[in-house]
Amino acid sequence: MDEAWLDISILKCPNCGKIYADASWYVVVMESDIECNICGNIFNTTRNLIDRVLLRISIEGNRVKDVEIGGRPEE
Repeated sequence: MDEAWLDISILKCPNCGKIYADASWYVVVMESDIECNICGNIFNTTRNLIDRVLLRISIEGNRVKDVEIGGRPEE
């Protein structure tokens, strides 16, 4: 079975509390701003980061078989 890894960040709109998941390179490296699709607030992803995890994605027969938390990246 093959594996792929994805580093994701969980962030929260500081205005309405909507939770988002995005690729960590976009949140941590680019320090991008996004617009909340609920309240329209524009906020910085890095300053509103609440968690970051590595997802381990198990691949079998060129299809995703399972996804689990594989750990936390060293920061």
